[in-house]
Amino acid sequence: MSAHLFDAFAKMLDDLSAKEVIPATEREHQMLENDLATNRPVPKKEVHSILTFCRFLKAVQSGLTVPPTVLSPTETSFYRKTMERLIEAGELPGHAKEQFDEAFTVPLLRSLVDVY
Repeated sequence: MSAHLFDAFAKMLDDLSAKEVIPATEREHQMLENDLATNRPVPKKEVHSILTFCRFLKAVQSGLTVPPTVLSPTETSFYRKTMERLIEAGELPGHAKEQFDEAFTVPLLRSLVDVY
């Protein structure tokens, strides 16, 4: 596993069409869960970030919500861009934007305010 797992994941998603993104995240989710189950050395923080986004996409499709999570500004920005691309392509419902904000944007902003 690369020490820059998030960067590789982001590049992969950027290179895919919107229609291919969700199936790719489902495969990535499965592979990362297998890595964790078999105790393969993986960058835990990056794995957490990717799995959280994969779970978010699955939850939105199922009409569920995910608990609020603080991710880095870089990760949150990339995931927002990807989610908006999926909404525009009709791969996610429009209300996914509000769910994204509740799950990622608001917690991130609160964490930044707490720092200052």
